[in-house]
Amino acid sequence: MNAKLSQHMTLLGLCAMAFYGVMLATGKLSVDVMPQFAVSALIFLTSGRLMRKAARIMTEEKEEEQEQVQTKKVEREEPDWPFLTNLLNWTAALLVVGIMALIIMKPVGVSFTDAFSDTLAHESFYAGHVP
Repeated sequence: MNAKLSQHMTLLGLCAMAFYGVMLATGKLSVDVMPQFAVSALIFLTSGRLMRKAARIMTEEKEEEQEQVQTKKVEREEPDWPFLTNLLNWTAALLVVGIMALIIMKPVGVSFTDAFSDTLAHESFYAGHVP
């Protein structure tokens, strides 16, 4: 997959260079903007080579890992996906309900900063004497 993508990136770089050459030859672009276009085309060309090298290294690493796994079987415990899914769903639902509750409880025409700064919770509570 990565090798094929690297070929596409190299082809894209070559097409970009050809396109920029045609644009320069027809006079649609001035010489002032050509360095930026040339650099972008070179980035595409070099990214294709870099991706090809990375793909080669990754396949070598995968082969080494497969050899190691075949020689040494490591059994890992599978995560409890139903529990984690439920946890994520409930957390997201509670977050949405909490945000909606804050929006609904805020008085109309008052910004959130004014609503939070003008609360009376700090004035009505008195704990001078604790039994």
